[in-house]
Amino acid sequence: AQLLRLTIGKLSDIGITVLAVTSDATAHSVQMAKALGIHIDGDDMKCTFQHPSSSSQQIAYFFDSCHLLRLIRNAFQNFQSIQFINGIAHWQHLVELVALEEQELSNMERIPSTLANLKNHVLKVNCAAQLFSESVASALEYLLSLDLPPFQNCIGTIHFLRLINNLFDIFNSRNCYGKGLKGPLLPETYGKINHVLIEAKTIFVTLSDTSNNQIIKGKQKLGFLGFLLNAES
Repeated sequence: AQLLRLTIGKLSDIGITVLAVTSDATAHSVQMAKALGIHIDGDDMKCTFQHPSSSSQQIAYFFDSCHLLRLIRNAFQNFQSIQFINGIAHWQHLVELVALEEQELSNMERIPSTLANLKNHVLKVNCAAQLFSESVASALEYLLSLDLPPFQNCIGTIHFLRLINNLFDIFNSRNCYGKGLKGPLLPETYGKINHVLIEAKTIFVTLSDTSNNQIIKGKQKLGFLGFLLNAES
């Protein structure tokens, strides 16, 4: 944290203004954020810290969205089922979807073959991005419409995947000409983006495991709290 403050101060000395800082989502980064004055607790969240060279300027703090996505993927696999106000998301639906992919169903949106050992394999970051995607949500929706037994109660899973995908699109935006949620934050896009962020905050505070333990109060909370901090920033 001290080195970061020093660096920001040196940049200010040569005319470069730092508006935001992005770090990975590790235990060390969390400790650094706290040392800077960032509060990640869901009940008392503070997403900015004092600029070392300007008493009137605050610097926003972000966690890298790819790292947050991986943490949520790991939490989802660990819990197997996540309960929230819109239903229940089941990891088993993704396992069943991979099993169907292996049977080469051609009438559904296909998911990457790199997800083959989904049940017992810790995926890489880019695979996590493919997991929480519109294509996977659409595939589950298609299977739900077919009334196949393994997917008859996958509405909650679809909703959960879409929400995480939308959050990732917002914070992974890198193109000023991007469309939809992948576009930049502008007056004309603010309403749509803000709707997703409010929805995420409303849902994340209700997430619980099968024993009704609140997830954002447990050990695997950082992926969810990280997105909420990003939303505040």
